[in-house]
Amino acid sequence: MRRHATTKRSTSRRVAAAVLAVCLASSGAAVVGAGAAHAVDPDRLRPGCVWRTAEDQANHVQTCSWHSESLGREVTVQVRPSDQQPGQTERGVYFLDGLGSTPAYSSWSLPIAGAVENYSPADNLVMPTGGSGEWMTNWRTAPTGAASAPQWETFLSSELPSYLYSNFDVGQRNNAIVGVSMSAAPAIITGLDHPETFSVMRAYSGYYETDNPLGWLAIPLIQISRSGITNGLWGMWGNPLSPGNNWAHNSVARRLVTEPTPPQTIIVSTGNGTLSPAEIDAQNAAMATIWREHPEQLPAFLLSSADGVIVGGALESAAFGSTLLLQAATTAVGLPVRYRYSSGGHNWLAWGDDAHADAQEVDAALDAAAAGTSTASTQSPSVAPTSPTPASPVSPTNVERELSSLPTTLPAPVRDAVDTAATAIGSLAPHLAPAFTSAHR
Repeated sequence: MRRHATTKRSTSRRVAAAVLAVCLASSGAAVVGAGAAHAVDPDRLRPGCVWRTAEDQANHVQTCSWHSESLGREVTVQVRPSDQQPGQTERGVYFLDGLGSTPAYSSWSLPIAGAVENYSPADNLVMPTGGSGEWMTNWRTAPTGAASAPQWETFLSSELPSYLYSNFDVGQRNNAIVGVSMSAAPAIITGLDHPETFSVMRAYSGYYETDNPLGWLAIPLIQISRSGITNGLWGMWGNPLSPGNNWAHNSVARRLVTEPTPPQTIIVSTGNGTLSPAEIDAQNAAMATIWREHPEQLPAFLLSSADGVIVGGALESAAFGSTLLLQAATTAVGLPVRYRYSSGGHNWLAWGDDAHADAQEVDAALDAAAAGTSTASTQSPSVAPTSPTPASPVSPTNVERELSSLPTTLPAPVRDAVDTAATAIGSLAPHLAPAFTSAHR
């Protein structure tokens, strides 16, 4: 029987994982309903599953593979089953990976993420792998280099829940879905589209205003530079300037302020792009180790660290700005979305820093949903607790007022750079139409 960890990971363990954090940052039958456990047994390997490492086996994390009809290829999902007694209701917490995802394992399964250690043993932790650059969404055409168009939302909302019910007794209602970076917004969109499956959505360091020229440019450029996907502009959600495209449907900001208030709990967090104390300690410890054991490697380490800090700071500052805009819009219409702000860059050391508190918050929201009581109106102090249904129209005056009351800890140089870039991109908007209309659809 596993016991739920009630303390933070030791400093030595976190420091040992810091180098990995830097690398990751830079580089059955479908039965709808709650699952009643009848053969959970976290130590029993299911068909098609293996213990990937000795540590995974000690943590009861199985790595399972099968051919996915939704994705058109073999998929690997890591699962840590619950340790509940037979007959108890089973629920899952789905963790979606970021741009650094690999086909072999999920970053969420690593110690630095803190998920396996800190989530309740009553939870079934579900961690799909792969999908780098594919934005965890339904594609219209195959991404560059792929044989078919992956249908990630279909996989997450239908195929995967059916598999989990058949093999791990996980119910298909009252689950949580968690996304980070690339997958933060898709986690919310998937939850909005499937409220019967997901009662809690948790997003870290995401980008939520995608249906505008900045989103049309930024997402495809990220896909090109990080994943080699060159057709994201038209292949994922369709040409953004053509009728029938899905860019608006996949914009969290647009969906939340134009649709009825969702019945679920939504929690959004971001760092401000500056190094957190944990990141500073980890950098110093790693530098001291290299200086002691391999001093000749110190210059290369310093250059790599500086690059990681700059890139990670810029990415997190962008997420910070996007989250501020989302909070202004949702608060202006009285939506009860929870927001969490902290220092930190765009890396797993920052995301895992509050893993214990994050896990408790998600578990509490799942408990409340199961009991039939909503925790969605429990706000951080800066968010109004009212929740009209449907959402009222967004007033520019309201948004301006809410923006003036939000955190303003974005570093001044980064804020100036973002303002300059936004102005430049805005000036290009009238000239984008010819380029888009001549692109593939």
